[in-house]
Amino acid sequence: MDSTGPYDLLIVGGGIHGACTAWDAALRGLKVALVERDDFGAATSANSLRIVHGGIRYLARGDLVRMRDSIRERSALLRVAPGLVEPLPVLVPTGRPGVPGRAAFGAALALTHLLSPTRNRHLDPSRRIAAGRVLSRPECLRLFPALDPDSFSGGALWYDARMTCPERLTLAFVVSAASAGAQVANHAEVEGFEVAGGSVRSAGVVDRLTGRRHEVRARQVVIAAGPWTEALAARAGRSVGLAPGTPRHALALNLVVGRRVAEVAVGLRSSSSSDGDPGGSGGRFLFLAPQERSTLLGTWYGVADDGHDPATALDRGAETLLADFNRACPGLALSGTDVVGRQWGRLPLKAGLEAGPSATLAERPRVSGRRGSGPANLVTVEAVKYTTARAVAQDVVDEVLASMGLEPRACRTAETPLVGAELSPGDRPPLAQRILHAAREEMAVTLDDVVYRRTELGDPPGPGREAVGRAARIVGDALGWDEGRRAAEEASVLRAGAA
Repeated sequence: MDSTGPYDLLIVGGGIHGACTAWDAALRGLKVALVERDDFGAATSANSLRIVHGGIRYLARGDLVRMRDSIRERSALLRVAPGLVEPLPVLVPTGRPGVPGRAAFGAALALTHLLSPTRNRHLDPSRRIAAGRVLSRPECLRLFPALDPDSFSGGALWYDARMTCPERLTLAFVVSAASAGAQVANHAEVEGFEVAGGSVRSAGVVDRLTGRRHEVRARQVVIAAGPWTEALAARAGRSVGLAPGTPRHALALNLVVGRRVAEVAVGLRSSSSSDGDPGGSGGRFLFLAPQERSTLLGTWYGVADDGHDPATALDRGAETLLADFNRACPGLALSGTDVVGRQWGRLPLKAGLEAGPSATLAERPRVSGRRGSGPANLVTVEAVKYTTARAVAQDVVDEVLASMGLEPRACRTAETPLVGAELSPGDRPPLAQRILHAAREEMAVTLDDVVYRRTELGDPPGPGREAVGRAARIVGDALGWDEGRRAAEEASVLRAGAA
């Protein structure tokens, strides 16, 4: 990281929103720096249900604008990252309480088709989104045999998309930004800001692995640090003005089942009440999403106590979510022994900053720039959806350019392929080769980076001791670790896998 600067733009936070912002700004010719206190995409961005939604849920609310936005962004991800995003069939059984019938779904799917005439524009044939259709009961049972034949009349099948690995997709945006000239650093934490004359002049950044400190100067600053955004902005003198004690975030939890329970994603209506559910009203849809060798179950939400360890709440949420799935589909017969992992993160609540109950999930991206108090050259970003992160970043960079007094420059991130996200024409390289590549070419600087975010070694139920040892030798040789450092890195990975 260049300590002299000045950069046009410093981005604090290397999750999906910070990564997309860095890529967009670099493509538009800005001199960009991106810093992340842990590894790129290591928190909430890595722990989604991996479904790229096309917005059919918004059709039921009559929100056609958000629906078309979601369709556009789904297509953009399929276009720029075809090696990491692929079509996903989604089945919803009909004829159940609270679920539209086949005729209603048929009309909705037909309207969706009419509203998305360009959804397959410039897509590889293998990444095109087919039209949805209604299914008979036998067709549904072939796709999802766990259903009780007497509990539904048929189903609706449509296509969304699936991220095969959110961590690598976030990394692809970071690597692409770097290839366009951005300076990027993981394990680099912002400790504070120098503010003078109503603007942020610089940020103090510490390398968390070496302890070295840098001063990074920039004309504009974007903080996109997820649930840490507000606290970081406060160090620069910006406050959202919420009353003390107002809940800011929800916990979101998905469970990993150690087998594929269906060949399609399945939406099931929950029978839980809405009491204390930040996800909205009771009876919302639960989804199971097939992975290569496992299934994700989601999602449970609970109001987060940001000052306390979430372990107890997550334990309670795991029990609740498993019970909800078993009530919605008794044929699954899931037990705690089926669960081999958890994925969780924090998402923003409305918290009085948008219409609706304060303790429910925010629906709109929260972007604050020149409006309100605080430094004039500081923009903060906190949003809910991975799917629309590219579009949020486009708006942020538009605001940054305007704040700098520059002429608008066309955004190209919806069309420009991401580095490392191309369709692979053949077999993947051997694991040892990919581990070495992660250390040499993909900015992995710890063994955790390699195991949990660059390769499949960390997939549930977690890495084995022998595999971790082999990886540590490869990475250690590439990065010049001594025996003490290598042992410490191995221990860190194994502790994380046992958590």
